[in-house]
Amino acid sequence: MDIYEQLKNANIPLDHHESDLYAKVTPESQKILTTYKYRAQVTTFKSQIDNELWYNIPFAFTPFWESKNKSH
Repeated sequence: MDIYEQLKNANIPLDHHESDLYAKVTPESQKILTTYKYRAQVTTFKSQIDNELWYNIPFAFTPFWESKNKSH
């Protein structure tokens, strides 16, 4: 199960921009991210929408890549 599926299955609030996955920082998302293979690439940002802390997980929004594969 990839990081997107793990976070989605844990009901973590998610968003995205193109291939980048955004996940709200919660105790559960923090736990999931500790085992993420590419965690050194993950950054955090404060959302201008909800003033909460979110993870930016580069290239991890799986539906983006699935749609790219279908178009080729």
